[in-house]
Amino acid sequence: MMINVDRTSVAMGDDVLPHAQTIELPPETSLAHVVAHLLERHFLATIAGGKATWILVAGGPLAVVAQQWDEPRFPVDPSRPIGSFAAEGAGVSLMFRYWKQNDPDRVFEDLAAGREPER
Repeated sequence: MMINVDRTSVAMGDDVLPHAQTIELPPETSLAHVVAHLLERHFLATIAGGKATWILVAGGPLAVVAQQWDEPRFPVDPSRPIGSFAAEGAGVSLMFRYWKQNDPDRVFEDLAAGREPER
């Protein structure tokens, strides 16, 4: 299955090259495995000071990734197959939204409660 992945920029200089990529993984691959795969490939930019927070979305929030955490946290079932996030008639599109250096614990709490976290 083709998975389109993109991320927002962290600064103007980060806009020099496009971030969008397409990866191919089996549709039964778990969401957690897809995120781990992208992190292993250093898909996300790192921030000086080590406190970048990212929200992964595909129609809704799927994960919070923080530079200072060892592992992402998921407000949805991380074992869910990536194919289940496909839009009708299309593939899967994942977007990592940079949430600046906001407290990732607070961001995750807000998302888990169904609230949009403060930026």
